[in-house]
Amino acid sequence: MNDISELLRALLDQYTRTSEVEREFVSMMNNDPQLQEDYRQWCEEYGYEIKTGYQDFIDEQMQDRDEFWEEMTE
Repeated sequence: MNDISELLRALLDQYTRTSEVEREFVSMMNNDPQLQEDYRQWCEEYGYEIKTGYQDFIDEQMQDRDEFWEEMTE
């Protein structure tokens, strides 16, 4: 089973733009039926919509990172 949260965090660490993360994740999902099923279960478990769950998670992670750096500069 794929850990979707960890996978998305790893992609965020790898790519500089959220659009690149989204593109890579969608590509991975299109090529891996098991990842699709794991993603569906992850959405159910965490209350995300299947259509936008990964985007919502990425946005949350980016907001958390921004808040961290804002606190560090104060």
